Amino acid sequence: MPIVDGRYEAKISTTFRSTKEAIEAISSKIEKSKRVRISNIPMGLLSKLAPLLKGKDVKIILPLGEKVGPELQEVGEAAVTKARIYKDHKGTEANLGSIYFSDSVFSVAWVGEKILEIDAMDYDKCVKCMRGMFDVGWRYADKQKQ
Repeated sequence: MPIVDGRYEAKISTTFRSTKEAIEAISSKIEKSKRVRISNIPMGLLSKLAPLLKGKDVKIILPLGEKVGPELQEVGEAAVTKARIYKDHKGTEANLGSIYFSDSVFSVAWVGEKILEIDAMDYDKCVKCMRGMFDVGWRYADKQKQ
């Protein structure tokens, strides 16, 4: 943890003002990253990000009931979750997805194709722990035959 003005200081998270701002931050992070893990985000968002993911080390866990199409097979390995992952978002049951990088994780709360909120966790120890949750989800996800 860095020392700033004689005290320890660490930024641990970001809540974005708008979905557009958050998607721009995610896109920028994808462009700079070699490895990306994605779990349970809305298909519309995944379609926007797919062109940026080509040529990267990518694993994607799709939401319940979705199918792995040919465009996703070109991007990386894909599977479908067997679990419903959600949170109470201000009184609404919202799906909760994640986009994992080596040093940050973006959480996406969504219903249908509407994104309610995106925030990012920047605290390395928490990111590593949360990325471990992706590995568990991947192990139990339905890997559909290509």
